Amino acid sequence: MGTSSSSVAPSSSFGTLFLDEIGDLPLPAQTAVLRVLQEGEVLPVGGTRPVRVAVRVLAATHRDLDAMTASGTFRADLLGRLVGFRVLIPPLRERREDLGLLLGTLLRRHAGVHAAKVTFTPDATRALYRHRWPLNVRELEKCLVAVLALAEGEPITETHLEQVLHPGHAPRPALEGPALTEQDIQRREELIRLLEQHRGNLTAVAAACGKARMQIQRWLKRYGIDRKTYEE
Repeated sequence: MGTSSSSVAPSSSFGTLFLDEIGDLPLPAQTAVLRVLQEGEVLPVGGTRPVRVAVRVLAATHRDLDAMTASGTFRADLLGRLVGFRVLIPPLRERREDLGLLLGTLLRRHAGVHAAKVTFTPDATRALYRHRWPLNVRELEKCLVAVLALAEGEPITETHLEQVLHPGHAPRPALEGPALTEQDIQRREELIRLLEQHRGNLTAVAAACGKARMQIQRWLKRYGIDRKTYEE
């Protein structure tokens, strides 16, 4: 995610305009935005005369605008107008250390005064950190809203998360389950670590373990691990 800022010609009024997903704008819409930034005026709907505006522009996108400019799908002159101060925000899967802060903020937003009473079981906490969150913070927020409803005031468990993140799949066994030995638990955690490292590539995981692919597949089935969760 990147953000940038720019401004248009000064006038008597001032404000901030946030353009989300600027990289998804079709070329005709890019032309319209560029015209506003260049001329510092807009034509209101139903109006006959343009109105002068002066705004600070904040733009965000999940796309590589430099690459899009090189390929001709994003206007270079518009990028030149937008680029000021850039902030690059890594995807959530690359900043797991932020999960606690994000959960706290989202809980206060959606649970209000009851946020302090919301708890997660250890297996649920591990599941939160294992998941790759391909849709980033939006996915985390939607997931949290759903599990709050499912838990109905009780501690949030891995089963609640599985119902939201992997609907239609059987819940994975909890790490503390009686069917798992200490060796099983360690092996399961190591498989998860390797799957995250190699982004779900089974061949690479098998090579790292020094085992055949068939053996890795058997372990994944035994420990209830969905390899596709870790794919890009």
